[in-house]
Amino acid sequence: MKVCHALVALASLSLMASASATSLKLSPDVDVLVIDGKLMSGAILKGAESLELDGGQHQILFQVSKSVHSAAPQTPLLYHSPAFIVTFNAQGHRSVSFVLPSLDSEKETVQFTHVMNYQLVNEQGRQIKTQRDVLNMFNPEQVADAEKLMMTYNLSGARAAVPSFAKNNAERKTVMARKMPSQIEITYLHPLWTRLAANAGIEQFLLWFKLPVKQEQAS
Repeated sequence: MKVCHALVALASLSLMASASATSLKLSPDVDVLVIDGKLMSGAILKGAESLELDGGQHQILFQVSKSVHSAAPQTPLLYHSPAFIVTFNAQGHRSVSFVLPSLDSEKETVQFTHVMNYQLVNEQGRQIKTQRDVLNMFNPEQVADAEKLMMTYNLSGARAAVPSFAKNNAERKTVMARKMPSQIEITYLHPLWTRLAANAGIEQFLLWFKLPVKQEQAS
């Protein structure tokens, strides 16, 4: 009888755990780079159709990679999007999936780069509320740096930042102790800086940022 009660209790706990979990459906066109501040290794994602998330707040850094038709006939173009950041709450959703717009032409990819018109939907196809941004300083050739970049981003107060995902205390103290903010810190002090930096060289942007200080000292 005791064994029976124990099995029932274990089954109940298992059902409760599965009910609170959310499956992130993976897509061949979406490269998941960082989840909740942690770098996703190829070994974790290789061959997987989904990842299990808890029912709370989550943040994903991802990049879209897709072959599209180019202007030259019979010459496919491999499109790589910027590194997008999306923050959302998975509570109450059994699954979460990325839905991308049509990306079959160069014109459509240019629009996608600027508008970020993807969707995050649940198991019923309903769109989930999100906060979105772009990690402008991300270098696809240095994916290992993505975790540190996201930690800095999450300390910045930008629109999709989640400070609780910046968990490395040693790195956090190093970032906060700098006398002069790094390029990425400046970029993400406010969403406006993101757009300015995207449309101007970072050196010119830093000059704009420092100019009022120099003028103040001169006066």
